[in-house]
Amino acid sequence: MKRQTRSAICFLIGAFVCTMSSTLSLSVGPAAAVSSIALREPPLALGGLINSSSCVTGPVCVSIGWNHHGNAGYYWAARWRDQQWSKLPAPPNDGSAGIGNLVISCATTTWCMSTGSTGISPGNHPLADELIGLTWKSLSVPTPKGSTDFSLNKLDCRTTTWCIATGSYVANKPDYIDATFLISEVWNGSKWHMVSIYSPRTYAQQIDPGMTPGGDHPTASPQQLSCVSKTFCVITGFWNGVFVEQWNGRRWSEETAPNYAWRPPGDSEFSGGTCVSTTNCLGTGGYAVSNGAWRPLIERWNGQTWKIVVLPKLPTRFRHGVGFRLTQVDCASAKFCVALGDPRFANTGVNGLKWNGRTWSYVTVAGSRATPVILCWSKANCELID
Repeated sequence: MKRQTRSAICFLIGAFVCTMSSTLSLSVGPAAAVSSIALREPPLALGGLINSSSCVTGPVCVSIGWNHHGNAGYYWAARWRDQQWSKLPAPPNDGSAGIGNLVISCATTTWCMSTGSTGISPGNHPLADELIGLTWKSLSVPTPKGSTDFSLNKLDCRTTTWCIATGSYVANKPDYIDATFLISEVWNGSKWHMVSIYSPRTYAQQIDPGMTPGGDHPTASPQQLSCVSKTFCVITGFWNGVFVEQWNGRRWSEETAPNYAWRPPGDSEFSGGTCVSTTNCLGTGGYAVSNGAWRPLIERWNGQTWKIVVLPKLPTRFRHGVGFRLTQVDCASAKFCVALGDPRFANTGVNGLKWNGRTWSYVTVAGSRATPVILCWSKANCELID
């Protein structure tokens, strides 16, 4: 069975991880089991950056990233198979004119798709490259007329003939100067084509968006894209509070999700999300209780509505001070999920929550201050990479 790449993109090695030299332990209660990661950092990543990774059952994984010789930057790619890394040809756009952010999603052991942007200023054009075996093929990406700074930075491929990607672009037209809009495209096996997506705006009289022409006027910020089929995907993120969009096979539409009731709406946000089925999705994040202090937030989609999950009382050490908020989440099944906390808060270890099919309980990941990433393969067996 193919390991769904919905979570491997961000959770296995991750877009924000520069090194993976430490082994982390996951403490899940009084008789906590320890799960250690089998993977190690690709040699090509030493001194550089891992942009994204994706895995299928095996595990067979492909990582792509950035490195440099002096002041000259370049992309690299590597495959993990049979307990070792091997070098792959780099994605076609070598970044000689600029280094953009690439993401990857693999549907089989020999096929992956990568999307992103060139990182070239001004303009920042979109990229899409298909990896077939050992060969990369550059693909055309349609763009809205007059758009700039276009990037497809969230990606999920269910098969070699179906992927969906989301991102953003700047409209660059009168009264929309520097105004960011969401964009989504679908791969049908032969080409990419744009599909409808809701992009919330901040409206002002006569000028949309913002109060004056020019300046930075962003739309919603998608944080995670997760699909269970060609006709069901979910985006979680934030826009004046938590933000959710759902894909029905034809278009994206906004779904209403509650913000934490006892705080202003804008204090709540999603930073992660994953779906096990069309009737079981999670959004993870947090809500601000004061300047710089957070509490974890989890919401669940039951097929009809999003509802806030009642979490157990915070451990004593979190009841005062900055607390923590959740970032990543992954599920091995409907009965086992782990959500990790943001390590940028001054806590002992990196804290999160574990779902056993009945209740949520707090967990602590110890061993590193770096941002860990997580992939859950089986019940009580999550692999963590630093």
